[in-house]
Amino acid sequence: MLGNINNFNLIMLALPVIVLQLALMVFCLLRLRKDKVKYLPKWVWVLIIILGELLGPIIYLLIGRERD
Repeated sequence: MLGNINNFNLIMLALPVIVLQLALMVFCLLRLRKDKVKYLPKWVWVLIIILGELLGPIIYLLIGRERD
């Protein structure tokens, strides 16, 4: 089934995931500047958000922020 897909079509299929990942990463990095964090220092959360691809920002949003 995937034998007929050329590089352009493959990129077009992956584009929504790439855009979502970048938007989520930027959102989390902006939130990190304002939020208080728990469990780890902010510089470690930056690494988790950037290197964690889609899971890093989601982990930060779920367990990394202190809730008011």
